[in-house]
Amino acid sequence: MSETPFPVVVIDPEHMNLIGLMMRGLLEENLAKPHNRKKAAGLRGAVRVQAGDMVVVLDFHPDGLRIRLPSEGDRFRARVRGGMTDLLGVVNGRLVGPVLSGGVRIGGNPFFLLGMLPLIRSE
Repeated sequence: MSETPFPVVVIDPEHMNLIGLMMRGLLEENLAKPHNRKKAAGLRGAVRVQAGDMVVVLDFHPDGLRIRLPSEGDRFRARVRGGMTDLLGVVNGRLVGPVLSGGVRIGGNPFFLLGMLPLIRSE
């Protein structure tokens, strides 16, 4: 018996920025693993991710993950902001340095972000 997939959908891909398209590939790869699918299925809510001038929203729902551009009136469980180099460092396993140096700033619920961390790590 195979596990139910956890789809990653880019909303309005024609207008999506580079960070959103890059995150789609990474998330699809990581959500192919059963333990990450289970973790993602337990997450609910939106996270705002800003890399330089590019902003995307990762919106976790019971039926999958939507990557979209922010809209008026959005509410976020958490926020992450940093330069592309620092955020790529987090993806590659360097979390403490970029956060302590201020290169990556977080807001909102840090436990939500910790639960999401395995989904955005490159292995």
